[in-house]
Amino acid sequence: MAYTLNEVEERVCEVAQRILDLPPQKCRPDSRVIEDLGCDSLKAVELMMELEDAFDCKVSNDHSFPLGNAIFTRNPMRLRDLAEIIYVLQATGKVERQAGWSWLRRKEIQRPTIDADLFTQLGGRFDPQTLGKKFTLLEDLGKVDGFLQARRRTDGMRCVQIPAGNTMVGSDAADALDDERPRHEVVLDAYWIDIEPVSTTAWCRFLNSIERAESHLARWMLLDETDDRIVQLPVVRREGIWTPLRATAMLPMVLVSWHGANAYALWANQLDWQEYASVDGPLPSETQWEHAAEGAFQSVDETNFVAGQHVRGETYDAENLPMAPVHHPLGKSRFGLHHMAGNVWQWCRDWYAADFYQTSESQLPNPLGTQPTGIRSERGGSWVGPAELCRASYRRGRHADAFGRCLGFRCLTWTK
Repeated sequence: MAYTLNEVEERVCEVAQRILDLPPQKCRPDSRVIEDLGCDSLKAVELMMELEDAFDCKVSNDHSFPLGNAIFTRNPMRLRDLAEIIYVLQATGKVERQAGWSWLRRKEIQRPTIDADLFTQLGGRFDPQTLGKKFTLLEDLGKVDGFLQARRRTDGMRCVQIPAGNTMVGSDAADALDDERPRHEVVLDAYWIDIEPVSTTAWCRFLNSIERAESHLARWMLLDETDDRIVQLPVVRREGIWTPLRATAMLPMVLVSWHGANAYALWANQLDWQEYASVDGPLPSETQWEHAAEGAFQSVDETNFVAGQHVRGETYDAENLPMAPVHHPLGKSRFGLHHMAGNVWQWCRDWYAADFYQTSESQLPNPLGTQPTGIRSERGGSWVGPAELCRASYRRGRHADAFGRCLGFRCLTWTK
């Protein structure tokens, strides 16, 4: 049986209402999937699996029909857009699966039995006066595997220096999406980048070290008690002090907006964090991030990074989110950075534009997407989505105010 587009729209709205647990008046064809319905990556997976069953179709990550990328980069994505995609795919054949979405093959992660690296990120509170009026932000750790490493004194983060030089970014592979093309050469200055994503421990140190208002907190991380993701917030305030929840101290900090990540990056570099809404701070550019991720992703069949962990119908709290600790050497790049494939998406400094790699701006030394588009770039894939999204060249964006339970960040260190 073939449905008309109007019939598909009506049914998509009904399914969205049920899966997202919203009143009927909220789920209309013109409802924005993210802004109006609060549909993040995990809810999107559940919604798409339900729609596959309802319309006897396979919503795949086949790059000849790049729905996975389109969901997150259409601005805004509405239920009627989703209905149009389902309308085209209806009756193309139901997919056989055990638990996950059709293109979400669950990966059995071979977690290290012994941590190769120590957890060095600091909690508590940072007081710069204890280090004197003039202190060096980075403490030299010498060379490790051929690359200079240092430790940032504000938060204890280990950093690696990526040498200056020419590098290739983007992809011309047969399965590359349009926004990854063309593969091209760029010139990058040397830069220091965090070896790990920022942990809940370091995030709490940031909050405890500054005089911030409640309005700052509300813009930086998910605090809305009516949002069902609040149970996954891995930090809590007790007697005015922020601390990680039990068993989350070494996990990546998630449910932080781009603004929160930017504020942290400014603070960690001893810059004015209060300018987080007006100054683009030391988050990695897309190009820096992609270059630093070299070697982290080899193929979708590898099991050395965290992806495809969600099981249909599974619910999570902060303590059982299927993420790996930041210091576990998974998704490791050739420069020694952890989780440059999978575990959590990571905010980048750029404004996301689908055509950026086709512009002259992308060919400049140290390229950066500076034209405001309404959405900021994110890279790396996560525990929620499929392994295919974890390749270094895969691009997508999200609104700067968005919170994601599979979205974290890492920083640069700007040295004088």
